[in-house]
Amino acid sequence: MTTSSAVVSTDMFEMLSPVLYVSRIFCLQPLKWTKMNYGYVITKSAAYTAYSNVVIVFFVVASICGLSQVYQLEVVYLIRMANSTERYVTFSDVSVVLFPSFFGVLMTTFKIDNYIDYYNQLRKIDTLLQKNPPKSKKYRVVLVTTVFFTAVILIFDFVLWVQLTCPYGGILSIVASYLPYYTCYCFTVVMELVYWQFVHTIKTKIMLLNNTLREAIEDCSVDNFMRIDRKKINNVVDTLKIHDLKKQNKPIKKTPNLQQIGDLICAYETLTEAANSVNDCYGLVILIVILGCLIHLLVTPYALYGLVLNTGDRMFIVSQSIWMFGHVLRLLLIVEPCHGCLIEQANTSALICRLMCMEMDKQVKKSLKFFFLCLSQRKIEFTAFGLTKINRELLTGIAGAVTTYLVILFQFN
Repeated sequence: MTTSSAVVSTDMFEMLSPVLYVSRIFCLQPLKWTKMNYGYVITKSAAYTAYSNVVIVFFVVASICGLSQVYQLEVVYLIRMANSTERYVTFSDVSVVLFPSFFGVLMTTFKIDNYIDYYNQLRKIDTLLQKNPPKSKKYRVVLVTTVFFTAVILIFDFVLWVQLTCPYGGILSIVASYLPYYTCYCFTVVMELVYWQFVHTIKTKIMLLNNTLREAIEDCSVDNFMRIDRKKINNVVDTLKIHDLKKQNKPIKKTPNLQQIGDLICAYETLTEAANSVNDCYGLVILIVILGCLIHLLVTPYALYGLVLNTGDRMFIVSQSIWMFGHVLRLLLIVEPCHGCLIEQANTSALICRLMCMEMDKQVKKSLKFFFLCLSQRKIEFTAFGLTKINRELLTGIAGAVTTYLVILFQFN
């Protein structure tokens, strides 16, 4: 059920805010937020939605016009458009930058309700777990690292092409021709950052749930340990442990009750709904982005091959090598948080199995069995429009596809 607004805690907003601000600048989250005493209220913004549509149309049109002028220059034409194969490669390279950026912003306009649902689900999970998210600098570190690396490679590539084409045109016209295209590439990178944030936040929530289960296991272990009859204790180590517990005078916590287990089940169910919201928001978009990375990893080595034959310039060779490394990092930005969620979910199943082995009320054990059944039937998965699951197996599949098609491309041209 969709709502028009969402409420998040102040701590949660502080973690999400770096990517929120950057994504709004790049037209990917047309939301507005208002600070309240109890947190932040996030709502849809018609003004930012209109801004997003106008800006992306402008940059896509400007990119097409600018690149059309650049490719008419003789030096660029010989490098990128000399034969039919190179024209096809160049067209593919440009298309997988412009189309994802345009389509991603367009989908944001239609899927804005799913964004609101996602933030509401985060709030519900925090209420059920009764734990604030741990303060982490990872959001800022990933954002700064990604922005820095993207800026370095774009500036490096931009300077090389400007130096090559500057003798054939004015510096201002060359800059105006290239700048919109590089901006569209930034749109796609920020899109991947937003996806990383969505998935990584779900991962942190699963970790909070697992920490609650670990605390329950520790409480059950202490509770069961203190029930041992002293006459049956023959181990000196056990005796010292009991003496130490009494000396510390710590309260002995009880085993988890039905209400606590029920809250954990509801929290996990909400996590699956949050994952479904992410798939609804970004399933088709992330599929296009992944296909774009695949095409980039195909055409960049071929472009490098063409540059070596036509120019032999070492700087261009370094530039294309950095591009290939950057495309691999983009794939990791998508895949790694999804794989991390799978690992944490597997830890959840293992912790529940351990908890079921403890001595506790029969009704609580039944609830744990139901929880385990939910884990097996309602898994947290991230897919690219339902066509492929996003995990590390995707990397091996892409590596195999790239290797196969590169052999065909180089051998048969």
